[in-house]
Amino acid sequence: MRARERAGTAEALERYRRNAVGWVWGGAAGLAASVALVLVLATAFPELPADSLASDAVPLLAVSGLTALLFGLGTLRLARRMRRVLDAGDWSAHAVVALPKGVLVLAGPEPGVLLPRRVFAVRERYARVEPGPDGVLWWCGDPRGGGVIAPPGGGELVWTRPVRGAGARRRAIAGAESRGLAERPPVTDPPQRAAGAPALPYASLAEAARRQAVTARRTFPWQRRRPEADVRTVPWWRVRGLREISGLGSIGVSLLGAAAMFALAWRFPEDAPLAWVIGVFVGAGCAVNVFRLFTSGRPAARLLARAAAAPVAVPKRYVALSDPYGGGPVLVVFPAHGGPGDLPEGALPLLRSSAPGEPVGEVELYGWLDLDVRGRPCVTARTGGRVLWPADAYLEAGTAEFAEVAERIAPPQEAGVSPA
Repeated sequence: MRARERAGTAEALERYRRNAVGWVWGGAAGLAASVALVLVLATAFPELPADSLASDAVPLLAVSGLTALLFGLGTLRLARRMRRVLDAGDWSAHAVVALPKGVLVLAGPEPGVLLPRRVFAVRERYARVEPGPDGVLWWCGDPRGGGVIAPPGGGELVWTRPVRGAGARRRAIAGAESRGLAERPPVTDPPQRAAGAPALPYASLAEAARRQAVTARRTFPWQRRRPEADVRTVPWWRVRGLREISGLGSIGVSLLGAAAMFALAWRFPEDAPLAWVIGVFVGAGCAVNVFRLFTSGRPAARLLARAAAAPVAVPKRYVALSDPYGGGPVLVVFPAHGGPGDLPEGALPLLRSSAPGEPVGEVELYGWLDLDVRGRPCVTARTGGRVLWPADAYLEAGTAEFAEVAERIAPPQEAGVSPA
């Protein structure tokens, strides 16, 4: 099997290519906007001073557009290189140590062989593939040249190249050895797609969850002080999690931004052209968000509110694991009464803000009253007196979607050791 034949890898590569195309179009739009602004200023506002804010915006738009265009073209070139590498071979799993300045050291295929690599990506993208608590990444490429790394599952792709300079390589290897990379046992290669969902017994997943310790990540201090409104007693738009799901919060931000720009245009007429242009762009983004709210966001929020207010609770045990496809929590559900060898009944991807406080525990599931647009059940979870809002539909064990998620979140196994 080739790496690009795996569904997750093919989707990630296409997503990477679309992102590059977006940068190209955005850069072209910035250049076009700078030209349009020059024409508008020359024809409609000939008396505008040369040192006005609107005139100063022309070089800013031009430079920003050119930068985005060049970045997009470079990213497209990198996407083509990734495609060639992923078409040439399959993924292999490696124990990894992350060092400062974007350096990763992979345990080679032979004992004692360490491969220092430098990540070729911005910090935000590199953060998506940093080795998790198990310290394992997938690799595809030539150890002597360029290659691609990804978290287990192949859902995020980052280009790497060898660390240049003998001294830099020696320092990277010494740093990895000091952290015990050379003594770590090899891990099994990624399973073939035909193998189906891996075995996920409760005991194995619970141990992995305690290592990962997935906890709720709240951004603002007042979110820690103020509990979320009870969806059973208030309208859905007053519930913080449902506002996030529907996109209602982003609409408010866009409206405030557009209103601020139009107020600046009214208050400072000499700089009105620039403020109007920005206001129109922000208003257009707000209109798109409103369209999404009424076509998908509001219906989804109402279905989840109805599910959370269902009268019957189904008690279960859960294990919260981190999804390598972005780090969001996944609630793996087990029978309420059972032993360490129980297999999961389903999985519920959650919003980051809805991660449970404990990696392992008991949960009540509500819903199964409605289906989403793809015919999957709408289910919510409640534990510790709070609702855990889902980022996707409930995935029943035995389905292809569940098998795909299970393959990603399954804890890596040492070579020659089968799951418990």
